[in-house]
Amino acid sequence: MKQNYHMNANTNSHSRAIIHRAKASNTTLAHRFGVSTKTIAKWKSRDFVKDKTSRPKTIHYALNETEREIIRVVRTLTWLELDDLTDSIVACMPNANRSNVYRTLVCFGINRVPQEKKQQASTFKEYEPGYLHIDVTYLPKLAGKKQYLFVAIDRATRVLYFEIYENKTAINAVEFLNNCKDFYPFTITHILTDNGLEFTDKFVTKDKQVSGKHKFDKLCSRSEIEHRLTQPVTLKPMAWSSASMARLRMQQLRR
Repeated sequence: MKQNYHMNANTNSHSRAIIHRAKASNTTLAHRFGVSTKTIAKWKSRDFVKDKTSRPKTIHYALNETEREIIRVVRTLTWLELDDLTDSIVACMPNANRSNVYRTLVCFGINRVPQEKKQQASTFKEYEPGYLHIDVTYLPKLAGKKQYLFVAIDRATRVLYFEIYENKTAINAVEFLNNCKDFYPFTITHILTDNGLEFTDKFVTKDKQVSGKHKFDKLCSRSEIEHRLTQPVTLKPMAWSSASMARLRMQQLRR
């Protein structure tokens, strides 16, 4: 088996084995092999002849585990290019920059945008600022806690906003929308969501129609925001579709 040596190594596995078994003094062996007495003492005390790894035992990341998961989820949901993704992430994640966002994407194997996703992401350019997509997906359990990622992205500017909640409820959806109103520098005119219970009561009413009594709908009405829902059987309207989320969850289960 091929032995890989450190670039500055002055000994090999054969000479190290001889040093380890030798009875001569460290000074004598140092003169024989042309190394320092410290090197001789090191290989005499070791029970192996391979170089130790220079990799640190603990790697300290600028981004914590939750932040890296958020970057992975946002990338998979939106498939924004690196610069656009970084601009969106930095606004909500001060420790993020282009380098560590890219390293995170490489770590998860999603640093390249598939060709079919590039066209999907480019559709955001067709709208005026103020048309938001809001969606929810769950994050993998961290520290034994299940968490939900609420994501909003403006179709025109691609400005991203997200928050993490422990529950996927109407109260949290209302709080998230209020925070979106404070975050975005322009007036929100339209919101597109799925048909989840945190956003609508459409599928719990007898006639399967929006009653307008849902907390999220009431806030939209007071704020003069038009709340639109995706068609239950249609995958195209959302930039991040239910199919994308399903694939994301399958990827998480395989890890």
